Amino acid sequence: MKRILILTVTAGNAHNACALGMKKKLASLGGAEVKIVDLLKTFSGRTNAWVADSGYAISVRNFLDLYNAFYRYYRKADPSKRYACPSQVTVLSVVGGLMEEILSFRPDVIYCTHFYGAIALTDLKLVYALPCKTVASCLDYVNSPFWEAGIGVDYLSVPGCDFIGEFVAEGFREEQILPMGLPVDERTLERADKAEARRKIGLKEDVFTVMVMFGGGYWGGGFAIFKSLLKAVSGRKVQIIMINGKNERDFKKIEKMNFEEGIDVVNVGFTDNVPLYLSAADVILSKGGGASVTETVNASVPMIAPERMAAQEQSNVEYMKRKGVALSFKNEKELKGLLSTLMDDPNILRQMSEKTYFLRKNAINDLAHFMLSLPDADYTGLEREKIDLSEVKRTVAAAVKNANRAMQIRRKDAKNR
Repeated sequence: MKRILILTVTAGNAHNACALGMKKKLASLGGAEVKIVDLLKTFSGRTNAWVADSGYAISVRNFLDLYNAFYRYYRKADPSKRYACPSQVTVLSVVGGLMEEILSFRPDVIYCTHFYGAIALTDLKLVYALPCKTVASCLDYVNSPFWEAGIGVDYLSVPGCDFIGEFVAEGFREEQILPMGLPVDERTLERADKAEARRKIGLKEDVFTVMVMFGGGYWGGGFAIFKSLLKAVSGRKVQIIMINGKNERDFKKIEKMNFEEGIDVVNVGFTDNVPLYLSAADVILSKGGGASVTETVNASVPMIAPERMAAQEQSNVEYMKRKGVALSFKNEKELKGLLSTLMDDPNILRQMSEKTYFLRKNAINDLAHFMLSLPDADYTGLEREKIDLSEVKRTVAAAVKNANRAMQIRRKDAKNR
């Protein structure tokens, strides 16, 4: 039976959702024993785990301009400095525990849903000849900072062929790159009949329907976006599906609200059936997370997103705008104008929906089959008792330092030619 180790990081929910979705998909195909490990929560200190999740959320909510400035700075960083990038400090804190996990579980394939996992494997391979194949997924429609430090994985799945050049420019070889897409819930590809979906959730079949799935964030979260939407559609007949996720406070606030005549609201807490609600929607109002964008594209639902958001989400939305399947707004006035246009001209909405078909991918299925097709690993010569696990971190850190020094020497030599 194939053994597959999935490495994730809690930085929002997308990385964990993709990890869990992949585990379920592999289980449905049979023939694999799958284990998910949260790199930072399992092998690093509480501080690093907090920074990756809560620290990130605080940064984009309260210090968005500063966060975006750092993001754009590191996107322009010289890829030859991959062994000295800021993420190396965090990654080196996990390599000892990760190596112990690899020797204990002995996976045939390691799959990463975050660049930390790809970097950790790249660093370990500087010292140890890992016999397992390594695969990672980029979960944004852009080459985000620090992926260049994960260059040692065997395969990197990217959103599509449009992104191969970006990663080759960072040092990846073209044969490493799999343009399979983002591994999101494949049920979004099985869009149910709109009328039937609306009946199931108690909506009218013939009324324009907006779905809101925003989460916490830069406009005060989903509740602030919800209030902006109510103002934008005031005086119109419209149905709203509000997905609050685990935000019970916002859910309770909406439960207590009274809405003007003509506006009907389905207030939803946490749900694992997002595809059903997407099937009922004409358009989704959402932020631009890579997984969320992919789910809406797969469901053929056009997206409207605010322009003020984290830099990688801006890139996701800009890509979708270029493809003709998304729109963005700066303020409530622009949001009102966009919604009025879509409500008054169904042809525009239909054309946007049709364009999604060129972007839809069943990446979770394709990646699962691909990993199951990879060869079994032979750990002969890399037995646990032969490795001094207490020395792994120090040894790998020294190797990373030497690799960085060698890269800089080559860089200087190239400049002097």
